[in-house]
Amino acid sequence: MAKNVTQSDVFQAEIDFLNEVRALAEDENIPTEKVKENYKLLCDKYDRLIGEAKLLTSVSDRLHSKLNEANEKLKRQSDEINKINDDLKVNNQLLQDTIDQLVKAKVGRKASSIVLLIAILLFILSEGVLEPQVEAYFGDNRIGFIFKLGIAVLLKPIDVVVERYMMRRALKQRNKA
Repeated sequence: MAKNVTQSDVFQAEIDFLNEVRALAEDENIPTEKVKENYKLLCDKYDRLIGEAKLLTSVSDRLHSKLNEANEKLKRQSDEINKINDDLKVNNQLLQDTIDQLVKAKVGRKASSIVLLIAILLFILSEGVLEPQVEAYFGDNRIGFIFKLGIAVLLKPIDVVVERYMMRRALKQRNKA
């Protein structure tokens, strides 16, 4: 099992050496040779410390540069994703508008077909059943023309009603899906 290493553990050997050198520096009876030896050791350790600091600084600078590049790349990608999302929203709205127009056109064609069928049925009813009886009762041929004019006038309101009904039905079916 790995031992958790704290910051003070990493530098413990250096801290111990520094404390030893300080203690020796306060000792007035220390031989000159011991001072020179510790001074040389202190210089060696300081030299190594500078080398490690340079290395750590260099590694840190490179990592910082890579981190900045990665952040810039992420920002660019985020901007691209946002632009794509905006484009998708616009395209989805255009597509939805087109679908709505197609549904309306389809409903309009069906409604027109139904209205034409109703007009034919009304015309047949007028020509075959109503007109002969009314003309026989009133004895006037102009009555048939009035029936046909009434059918023609009713076609547009019938078309509007049928189209609205079919559009509501189509919207309900689309909302269910």
